[in-house]
Amino acid sequence: MKNERAFTLIELLVVLAVISILASLLLPALGTAKRKSHQILCVSRLSQLAKATIMYADDFDDQCPPVRRQTSSNWGIRLKPYYEAGEIIQCPSYDRRNNHPWDKNHFIINGWNDYLNEALSAEEFSQFTNGVYSRGMRLSDVRQPSETVLFGEKRANSGHFHMDFYQGYKGNDIEEIEQRRHKVGKTGSNYAFVDGRVELLGFGESVTPVNLWATSKQWRNAPALPIELLK
Repeated sequence: MKNERAFTLIELLVVLAVISILASLLLPALGTAKRKSHQILCVSRLSQLAKATIMYADDFDDQCPPVRRQTSSNWGIRLKPYYEAGEIIQCPSYDRRNNHPWDKNHFIINGWNDYLNEALSAEEFSQFTNGVYSRGMRLSDVRQPSETVLFGEKRANSGHFHMDFYQGYKGNDIEEIEQRRHKVGKTGSNYAFVDGRVELLGFGESVTPVNLWATSKQWRNAPALPIELLK
């Protein structure tokens, strides 16, 4: 007859303690890996959006989609023929807890209103601000395409589709842009640039000391913002 020996209580406690220690070591690493994978997927989707915008511009006289205030005709609808999956306009790290109708779109496009305010007549700019101006920003008019943001990540529950310097108390670049969606080595958010590249910028780096949303010298080189304004 075999000599069977059961675990003692002490041995079971030791095993449980070892498992607990291993779990405490592995779980943070798994969490970090998950956050990194979400950030990389977000980069991929922004890259596809930037390429979709460039293809749209190729078909529409070098223009971005014109600014529209209605959900049914904004840039997400106009770019849809140029990307395949609806998930392209979503970031996996986006906080969906409140589940607003506009939570389907997690990104915000440059509204270019600093440039257009200088380039358009008063009547044309009034049409632009009301979302009825017929033309969009020409990509060739962006003087620094590799250093000018095309798309950024917007804050959870933001109903905005365009980054507008003149909207809100502080401007959309302060009030609507999410500055810290990803915590992967450094805390920041992903941004697609006019030349098609995508980069993770640290907290506040899209707006200060140089405002990368701007095209005009006045707005790009505005005095550096106190970082607490962005919180």
